[in-house]
Amino acid sequence: MKNYMPNFLIVGAAKCGTSSLHNYLNQHPDIFMPSYNARGMKVKEPRFLVKEIIKNRVHNGVWDFEEYKSLFSDVKHEKLIGESTVLYLYYYETAIKNIKHYLGNDVKIIIMLRKPVDRAFSAYLHVSRGKKENLSFEEALKTEKERLKQNPTLSPMVNYQDMGMYYKMVKSYLDNFKNVHIIFYEDFKKNTNLSVKNTFKFLNVDSNISIDTTKKHNVGGKVWRYQWLKDIFFKKSYIKVMIKNLLPNKLVKNIFSNVEFFIKKRSAPMSNKIRKELLLSYTEDITKLEELLKIDLKHWKE
Repeated sequence: MKNYMPNFLIVGAAKCGTSSLHNYLNQHPDIFMPSYNARGMKVKEPRFLVKEIIKNRVHNGVWDFEEYKSLFSDVKHEKLIGESTVLYLYYYETAIKNIKHYLGNDVKIIIMLRKPVDRAFSAYLHVSRGKKENLSFEEALKTEKERLKQNPTLSPMVNYQDMGMYYKMVKSYLDNFKNVHIIFYEDFKKNTNLSVKNTFKFLNVDSNISIDTTKKHNVGGKVWRYQWLKDIFFKKSYIKVMIKNLLPNKLVKNIFSNVEFFIKKRSAPMSNKIRKELLLSYTEDITKLEELLKIDLKHWKE
């Protein structure tokens, strides 16, 4: 049996629409994107190409090369084979080295970028829905540089501010690969169909294929209503134990898989003070990115 491997990658950035793009591309008959690994577990982000950095910090991923290859064992006639891992952009040095080692130099790269200030806050909201983040956004930003060093199991996603310093990341991919396609989240959101069509053209597949882009994936913006509800959901509380003892297993699983729908609310906006501080910190990097890409990003500085 022939071993199929990716010939294109969505490398990030996180909270820039990559989940939606992954699912839209997967609808194309000439494109294969993995959904499950050999054990039947859902895998959208294999993370294999940065495994040496993050495997102790994230709750799932593919850490073995044979398992990574197996993700693509169901490829049939598809011309394009891809995978999506947003941390490939942030950990660009390790990712680029491993891309070349495992996949070669001709891999096509797709990068999605978003206004750094908005991306940072969206990432915070995403992580704070889980059990690893209990700080306020302001507190998280103040302690960002030291948090990963102090906690070896903390998700790298908590580098909310640093992950928006795109210039070096993007430049490195442009320097190392001849086919790099950059999508701006604002354009993607404004005209999703056009962005997807342009991506098909970049991948050199039929761009006239009809794709359903009505469903958005991994949408953020919600937070827990109360801290005690979050504690019940993630900690072994007496209430959670009582529910599990009194109700059938199937019903318990259904409750806890859907509980977020009932107990989350829309988040409050970022404070003006933090927004101004973040904007100031990103200005120089955005200017460098403008010069690199020869594009006007003044709306990112406002």
